[in-house]
Amino acid sequence: MKLKHIFLCLLLSLSVAVSAQRVTITANGRSAESVFKELMRQTGKNFIYQSGTLSGLRVNVNAKNRPLGEVLDEIFSGTGITYKISGNNVTLKRGPKPVAPAKAPAPRRFTVSGFIYDAANREAVVGASVFDLESGASAVTNASGFFSMTVPEGPASLRVTYFGTEPWESGRLDVSRNMSLKVELSPVRQLHEVVVNGSVNNAKAMNSAEIGSINLSNEKIRETPVIFGESDVIKTLQLEPGVTSGIEGMANMYVHGGDTDENMYMLDNIPLYQVNHLGGLFSAFNTGAIRNADFYKSSFPAKYDGRLSSYLDVHTKDGNPERHQGSVTLGLTSGAVNIDGPIWKDHTTYSVAVRRSWFDVITYPASLIMSSVNKDRDVRFRYDFTDVNAKITHRFSDRSRAFVSVYYGQDYLKYVNKEIYRSTDESDKTTARMWWGNIVASAGWNYTFSPSLFGELTAAFSRYFSSLNRSERTETTDSDGATDFTEDKLGHRNKIDDIIVRADFDWHPVNALAVNFGTGYTYHSFLPSKGERTLITPGDKTTVIANDQTLHAHEASLYAGADYTPADFIRINAGAHAALFSIGGRTHANLSPRLSFRITPVRDWAIKAGYSRTTQFVHQISESAISLPTDQWIPITGGNKPQTADKIAAGIYYTTPGKQYTVSVEGYWKWMDNLLDYSDEYYLVAPDAPWDQKMTSGKGRSRGIDFKVTREYGRFTGSVSYSLLWADRRYDGKNGGQWFPARFDNRHKINVFLNFKFNEKWSLGATWTGMTGNRISIPLQCWDDPQLGPWHFDMDYYDGINNYRLPFYHRLDISATRHTKHGFWTFSVYNAYCNMNVIAVRRDYSDSYETVTGPDGSVSYTSRPVFQYVRLLPFIPSVSYTWEF
Repeated sequence: MKLKHIFLCLLLSLSVAVSAQRVTITANGRSAESVFKELMRQTGKNFIYQSGTLSGLRVNVNAKNRPLGEVLDEIFSGTGITYKISGNNVTLKRGPKPVAPAKAPAPRRFTVSGFIYDAANREAVVGASVFDLESGASAVTNASGFFSMTVPEGPASLRVTYFGTEPWESGRLDVSRNMSLKVELSPVRQLHEVVVNGSVNNAKAMNSAEIGSINLSNEKIRETPVIFGESDVIKTLQLEPGVTSGIEGMANMYVHGGDTDENMYMLDNIPLYQVNHLGGLFSAFNTGAIRNADFYKSSFPAKYDGRLSSYLDVHTKDGNPERHQGSVTLGLTSGAVNIDGPIWKDHTTYSVAVRRSWFDVITYPASLIMSSVNKDRDVRFRYDFTDVNAKITHRFSDRSRAFVSVYYGQDYLKYVNKEIYRSTDESDKTTARMWWGNIVASAGWNYTFSPSLFGELTAAFSRYFSSLNRSERTETTDSDGATDFTEDKLGHRNKIDDIIVRADFDWHPVNALAVNFGTGYTYHSFLPSKGERTLITPGDKTTVIANDQTLHAHEASLYAGADYTPADFIRINAGAHAALFSIGGRTHANLSPRLSFRITPVRDWAIKAGYSRTTQFVHQISESAISLPTDQWIPITGGNKPQTADKIAAGIYYTTPGKQYTVSVEGYWKWMDNLLDYSDEYYLVAPDAPWDQKMTSGKGRSRGIDFKVTREYGRFTGSVSYSLLWADRRYDGKNGGQWFPARFDNRHKINVFLNFKFNEKWSLGATWTGMTGNRISIPLQCWDDPQLGPWHFDMDYYDGINNYRLPFYHRLDISATRHTKHGFWTFSVYNAYCNMNVIAVRRDYSDSYETVTGPDGSVSYTSRPVFQYVRLLPFIPSVSYTWEF
């Protein structure tokens, strides 16, 4: 009998110990099956029950380090389900459901909202996570650092986390009314010793319904090694799977088989048309002025439309409201000055960033020295680019803020070549001037209308301009000293003026639902391609102007999108963007629906899928793969229709325990319609003919897979990515109407980015890029046209467009950064092992000539065409220093 009693006591004590085992779990409408799978994982216990016992049961529980028995009591309260813990098993049984007592009145709910700032510079923090440890409510800050969420009356305990900052905790709050908070996050002291809850992009991958979107901080942009040591947001994005640069070293983007004009570049939500300097070697975004940037390539928020392939929204700094701060950067190719601070402490701030290149400081004196050596030739060359960002922000209160922002960016090129022929007393002088760029001025006001409604009103003026002037002057001096001359002047202008007004709102009626909506209007004024030629002789001047027609267009838009989380394991994002574009008496109406969702079948895994349609009313036509001032932005006119793209995408995401690594695999399929390109016979059309007579319309298609592994915190960070791509085109007036591969149909692309922080002073970064070469068109056969003679008038036979693929491209870039007391040095090497990559093929002619004897006995000579690889950028070291104050 004693042994029996001892055995029963052991069983009883074991049951008590098991029921006292502590667990942590949060559920908001989750299925009972998924909750018990999580409890099984935490406790190691087996839950035994008959089929149907848990049918239809949804669980609401918020338990943190509570005993298992206490959690089970709360879950099964009022359900009629009982449980029994015996050893390693938990048995569930359903009995008659007890009569529920009269329901207590539902607790009142209040809204907790506010703004999150970086304590180091007082800039708004975008993408910070806010979580209530008591109710489980959560929110994420928007582009202005604003958040809003609803919590029940009573105790609340908020926790705010953001990558690279110390977590902020509110302590216990007694919520009995709507509350507004202002939170400042402090940077971590030693990032590699701090355990954080994943990065912003980790949270996007696992929690949001968006596919293929990332957020880039200013620090992340600066980490990437690039040419001449110039950190660049676009070149950082080129390391993303599915994004290629096109030509080596250029700050262009070809996203998921699209063209470079299919990307929307925005500066504080205002579109830019020209985003490159020096033909694309540098982008127009000065890193010193950037706070952060959002990039979307697969699924798009309803707010964005107007381009087919991607959207990049760059947010500039507001300025520190408490103290003046800044930096001065000196590099081999350019210098920059950035300064910001308070005008009226804690109310009005300013931020100014200026960047200018040094090229003219080197090239102009060098050309003067060369000209002084050759007395019969005077050659002068000058090139420079400038970027200016200026912003003033005034905070009327914690709820109300206004800003005025200006951006000016320009490239300037001047070339003069004067040749003197002393034997004939003649001289020829050729002068070419080109300048191109953007001017943007905007003003906005954002206001927190209520704890759950945030809005921003914006008005802006934007101008894109490009001009090319070329003159040839010939002077002749006779024996009497009289001078005669002729001068031929050519001019080309391209200009776009936009007047923009828009209103954008974020509304959070309940925790599970976030709604964004807005409207906008843009008045476009296009001068696509004005040509002017003037012939001047003594006593006479003749001017001919072509295509001097300004096109006016009206564009109106309306959008709405909703982000809905009905349960923890599912999230849905749905919306639509409607647009009207009116030009030349015709109005085009387009509706672009968007839908994406995320499900989390098990912990640390997410599955997403989505569909989106995008529309484009303005196109860029270019005969070159680099950015030139002769490129033309053209609206849809004549019988052309807006370009459209339909895209489906899906992805699988996994984050390791501790959130150290994130793995993603995304697939997509995109169809494009009404694409425009030059027809094969465009050169036969009169130069002054309307531009649309030179174009042909067609279709495009692309599909592929993007794979990426990322580690974004700790001493060692980086990513490895691979993309697989097929991209094709078909035009009525090209290639006989047959499908052909796109020029940047880069089948395989691998990117490796590594960054290691040795200590507080030194860090090392490296990127390796390898991809399948671009495609070009090369004739299979060449022969002389007998009607034009044998001297280099070749007739070519092509079996198709883009029928030849360039060799595999690969390059290693390395950078090292050393922090000093008042700044940092950056040492970088572009193309470290000096692989001279092929960027094009040039046609030349052999030096030897063949003798050809005709039927009549006549003898002629001809040379064979020779095709040679063109290689561009070798090993390029660079150094820069940034002084911070």
